[in-house]
Amino acid sequence: MEKTKTQIKNRNSKREQFDKSKTMMSLDYIFGSKTSGRMDFSKVAFVHSRRTGRIRHLTDKTTGNVLFSFRPNGTIAPTVAGAGLMASRKNNSRARSSRNWEVIVIDGVSEVVSKGKTVFCKHVVSCSDSLRPGEDVSIVNEKGELLAVGKTVVGGPTIKQFKKGQAVKIREGSA
Repeated sequence: MEKTKTQIKNRNSKREQFDKSKTMMSLDYIFGSKTSGRMDFSKVAFVHSRRTGRIRHLTDKTTGNVLFSFRPNGTIAPTVAGAGLMASRKNNSRARSSRNWEVIVIDGVSEVVSKGKTVFCKHVVSCSDSLRPGEDVSIVNEKGELLAVGKTVVGGPTIKQFKKGQAVKIREGSA
């Protein structure tokens, strides 16, 4: 039996709605509530694995840049472009410090970090106490400019306490 175009279109529409709701729930769970509300899903395309059918990447429809990568273990790895979408446009310092997935560094290391170099504990101004080793975070300077994305090496309280050692290994810099 041959499927009509409307049946295929309805199936694709349902899949897109499911993908959108799954992505919204995952973003809100991993990066905090209302994080997905800052994203415009009409400008985002879902790339699925040919083998498993799972979501692999979220890409920008206009530029084709990858915004987020979905890992097999259920975590989401944001790129610099994706972290920029998640960040609110306000430069309010109180709003910035309440984000659990951000590490704020001193302005003096902005250039080095944006090139992809490691962030050390002594350069961190602020971070959440709920950060754990291995979590994906975005690195911003005191002005609120997005510098890079990476993974924490040690937990939030340790980052604040130590003055030596690595805090975040950078995966991608903005420069």
